[in-house]
Amino acid sequence: MASKSELIARMEELLQHTDVEQSAEAVESLKENYEAVVAAEKAEAQARAAEAAQEQEAPAEQEANDRTGPPPAATPKQVAEPQPMESAPLNDEEDKRFKQLLDAFNTKVNDIRRQRQKEEQDNLAAKQGVMAELRELIANEENIGNAFHRFNELGEHWKHIGPIPHQSFRELQQEYNQLREDFFYHIRIYKDLRDHDLRKNTALKQALVSDMEAVQRVDTVREAEQLVKEYQDKWHQIGPVVREEREVVNEAFWNATRAVYDRINDHYKARRAEHEANLAAKEGLVAKAAEIAKQAEGATATEWKTLTDQVLELQHTWKNIGFATKKDNERVWRDFREACNAFFDRKNAHFATVKAQFKAARDKKEALIAQAEALKESTAWRQTADKLKTLQQQWKDAGHAGQRDEHKLWTRFREACDGFFKARSSNFEQQDAEQAQHAKAKEELIAEIEGFTHTGDRHADLEHLKAFSLRWVNGGRVSPKQYDKLSARYRAALDKQYDQLKVNEGERRKMSFQNRLNEITSAPDGKERIERESRFVKRKIEELLTEVRQGEENMGKFNFKSSAGEAMKKEMEKSLERTRQEIERLQGQHKQLLAELRGPAPAANVPAPETEG
Repeated sequence: MASKSELIARMEELLQHTDVEQSAEAVESLKENYEAVVAAEKAEAQARAAEAAQEQEAPAEQEANDRTGPPPAATPKQVAEPQPMESAPLNDEEDKRFKQLLDAFNTKVNDIRRQRQKEEQDNLAAKQGVMAELRELIANEENIGNAFHRFNELGEHWKHIGPIPHQSFRELQQEYNQLREDFFYHIRIYKDLRDHDLRKNTALKQALVSDMEAVQRVDTVREAEQLVKEYQDKWHQIGPVVREEREVVNEAFWNATRAVYDRINDHYKARRAEHEANLAAKEGLVAKAAEIAKQAEGATATEWKTLTDQVLELQHTWKNIGFATKKDNERVWRDFREACNAFFDRKNAHFATVKAQFKAARDKKEALIAQAEALKESTAWRQTADKLKTLQQQWKDAGHAGQRDEHKLWTRFREACDGFFKARSSNFEQQDAEQAQHAKAKEELIAEIEGFTHTGDRHADLEHLKAFSLRWVNGGRVSPKQYDKLSARYRAALDKQYDQLKVNEGERRKMSFQNRLNEITSAPDGKERIERESRFVKRKIEELLTEVRQGEENMGKFNFKSSAGEAMKKEMEKSLERTRQEIERLQGQHKQLLAELRGPAPAANVPAPETEG
């Protein structure tokens, strides 16, 4: 493809030709080539812009692609079709120079055509004058010799007058030909000369008939247009033919001429039909592009990839469709370009939003990683495990951070979580081994309690049972799965031994509470159980205090002066006293529970290993 400077140089050369009209086709070709060069430069600029945009969008698109499929295509370069220089923007000095040369050429052509129109009008008047004189000559000239001589002068004058307006040509020429034939038929004295000219004209016109028939076989329609005009001009200049051959020759020539024009008309008709078909095809692509742009609203990453491929396919199809009708070609191209731009604008906006979402998720996950890493070395196993599970749920809720960062962030977060859970599992394995030993020892202790034989010395037996309780409390922690079963067996065995000693109710209740306190203290979740027991005892005390206040209020409402009333009063006082004693007993228990809570904190809870959340 020629460069702009080469095309400008060629244009300057053509502009120097004297007959610029003959250069019209060459100028039109140069203009089309120049428009193609401008379109190519525009396409290349768009391609560079698209590549730059693609490099900026590549990270986010790669992230979305790895998550849901291949990355969405970057915004492709827009279809750049040649734009007429008459309406195209002038992007540089070369464009301005070429436009100046094109305007200068069009000005010259217009000047020539205006001058030609004036000359044709003048020539028309001159030929009409020749015809008027010819009529006068035929009608009034008595000297045949002078008449023939003047006839020839008028004929020569007619030949040299030049072209006239096209719309007047045929009628004027036919009238002139008729006058010439009238003259020849009128001037009998020169019959031999006339016959010679007629035969000569007949031969010339027969040759033109052959030439016109050959025009139907030329390669291009443009060449056919030039030749048919040229041969018609020659036909009209030849003059009359032998009368016997006139109709045959005329019919042959005009039949051949019509055949050429039929070919020309068929060519332009087919070209118009092709342009209309191209217009319909392009309008169909515009509708499809607009529909795809509408479908893009709310599209997923996978759908964006599919829709982008469809738009690119439409653009490829557009390139392979020829020109539409001249009046619609630029409009339909503008509509198609706007529909494609609408699609890619929505695509760019969508992935800009995705980028922002990725960044927000990335920031949240960076913060979660920092929290997880801060908990990695913690030995508060249950509390830390719960916190990490909460962080893991927050991680899921934070959304995807993009393929570029998601895997790296997850690796860091998982390493922090795994570090804690591995340490906890290792600790639990050690504790499980210890708890298994403790459970075995407690089973042996329960068997020993169940097999204990009383000595008969009540005090010694009580001390022995207390020693069993102390051994149970100091026997270490066991798994929560085993604790309740072992504890139930332990209480049943110990209660059976105390029952044999017939301990009084008060002492038995006190010992029972102490045993329960020892029991819940030795439980894996001893502190929690003590707190629950403390809350239960406190609520019970409050209920009993309310009961005492209600009883006292009730006593104030009754009249106890009768013997029955006195008995009722004593019974109510006894009941209140028993309640007060129960309150006092529970208050003592509550103090013991609080003292236990304020004492040395129980060892860290050792729950069974939990599944990582």
